Amino acid sequence: MMLITLFKNRYLPFVIAVLFSLIASLVASPSVNNIEAAINDQFWRLIASSSQRERRVVVINIDNDSIAKYGAWPWPRERTAQLLKSLSEQGVTERIIDMAFPDAKAGDEQLAKELLNTPTVMAQVLALNADEVVARGQLQGGLDSGLCTGLFPTATGYIANAPSLRAANAGHITPRIAEDGAIRSVPAMICYEHQAYPALALAALVEGTGESSAYKLKTEGSWLEPVAALTHPALAGYAIPLNDQGNILLPWWTDRSAIVSISAKEVMEGTLPTDYLQGAWAIIGGTAFGMTDSVTTPQASAVSGVEVHAQLLTGLLDKRIPYKPRGTGLLQGVWLVLLASLLAAATKLRAAYLRAYAPAIIGLLLIASTLGMSVLLLWLFSLCVSWLPAVIFIIIAQILLGAQNYLTTKAEGERLYRNLASYLPSHVAKKIAQQDPVSTLNAHHEQVVVLYADLRNFSAWCNQLPAEQAGAVLHSFYSFTDSIIHQHGGEVEEYVGDAVMAVWRDERADLKPLIAAQQIIAMSEQLFSAETGIDKLPPLAVGIGIEQGEVLVGSFGPARRRVHTLLGKTVTTAIRLQEMTGELSQPIICGTSMAKALQDQTELQSLGSFLLPGLQQSSELYAPKA
Repeated sequence: MMLITLFKNRYLPFVIAVLFSLIASLVASPSVNNIEAAINDQFWRLIASSSQRERRVVVINIDNDSIAKYGAWPWPRERTAQLLKSLSEQGVTERIIDMAFPDAKAGDEQLAKELLNTPTVMAQVLALNADEVVARGQLQGGLDSGLCTGLFPTATGYIANAPSLRAANAGHITPRIAEDGAIRSVPAMICYEHQAYPALALAALVEGTGESSAYKLKTEGSWLEPVAALTHPALAGYAIPLNDQGNILLPWWTDRSAIVSISAKEVMEGTLPTDYLQGAWAIIGGTAFGMTDSVTTPQASAVSGVEVHAQLLTGLLDKRIPYKPRGTGLLQGVWLVLLASLLAAATKLRAAYLRAYAPAIIGLLLIASTLGMSVLLLWLFSLCVSWLPAVIFIIIAQILLGAQNYLTTKAEGERLYRNLASYLPSHVAKKIAQQDPVSTLNAHHEQVVVLYADLRNFSAWCNQLPAEQAGAVLHSFYSFTDSIIHQHGGEVEEYVGDAVMAVWRDERADLKPLIAAQQIIAMSEQLFSAETGIDKLPPLAVGIGIEQGEVLVGSFGPARRRVHTLLGKTVTTAIRLQEMTGELSQPIICGTSMAKALQDQTELQSLGSFLLPGLQQSSELYAPKA
């Protein structure tokens, strides 16, 4: 009784909620931080501007068209020199190369000569926490102005450019990769043997403005200023904000669609409009398949790394780099006091129905306001203030206020029941007092074999073929796939766009899923190998992933609109295996569990161990031998 009396104290929920929010902000788990980062990524997508094309910094793509025209990367050094020369001839005032050339090769003399004709900044990689020491090429652009004082990380190795390839400047392209795999920051400087090497964008800024002075570190400031900052004469009084790890938080003010991206093929063939590149700074990077320069950013899950440097350089030119202020705790404290005041005011409402629901409604509004305030601070002042403590405070306060309200309404409910029981039979009163609206949920777990078959390149066919013809292709795929699966004891669970998901529930399915998959592949090759008459259409092909394991099966949604589906790791694995068929040039790939089930019945070949997207542990993949 004493505990209940204490819990009814109107201030106790707020005190507990504040303590929880402070603890969460200090010892937040990586998963919680990843959730906040993922939501912040959505903020960036919301405020990124696509209204005006960015023409000061352009991306020169060594894309698939360029590879098809001039051969696989790396190109001969003479051809690389030709690309650089073409950029200069078309008016580019600075060339920024997002790749390193660590080994001496034929043609270096010609490339080295071209590197000096127009201001050029080359990339170099400084390894952080590398397992083994690597030192290739010769580092360039080191600063010895006392910057290595402990704020910036220290490299354990590097990959630079061949000694003969000396440009006007060089910058590192080593990012900070977050725990969820995304890139949201980059070290402003990385130290190696007592010299500080600036990021590629910082080196490009110096070279592009013609200011030869070195960066200087500033570690003092007001509560609204960053923990540290870099100053440079080229920035005309603006200080580049840094966090307590010496990183620059990457800006994403420009939408990807607004970044001018030009194929290297167009540059070398001279097909661009006159003066199209006049006065621009060109960042040269690779986006062609197989160049392994794909990263995850707040704007997309897989983009070329060259976009990271373009975004940072644009933010530097605009003098608009986001940062976390020194006084973040003070800002959060003021906001928590305001939130507590509003929630406390909601509990003072006298009407019973208002007292019950107002805190919940106000709480939701306050969460929305907290997120909205974070967006406004970022957009208007480039301030990155964590909203997580405030949201946790609201949620915990809501839970505790709800518990308080329960203790109050419980007594009222008991009194109501006693009154009802005095007028009605007790079992009727109990039913009226306790009954709530109910809904049924039909869901359970099963052990199944999941087969996921996808008709690759069908989207391109949809875009270029008449609807009837494209529909006939998909109808044919659905039809023969369904027929083969049912012949071998399986069931089609879902048609997902141009993919089919089927399951085998029989524990003695044996080789049936694999045989069905092989027959689907054979039938697809027979039906889809004919010429279409449209040269630009890629060939149709079927990729199949098979895995065995537990799934969640059920029907979900309101009565007027329900859906039947399978969920779980096994389904995700089958889908990811199918996605790997194109990369590994295998029409059928089996997961680890499926391969184990078939080990005594057929011969499978291992394709190696891979970390499939969306999964936390790597898996060994298998394919049936021909």
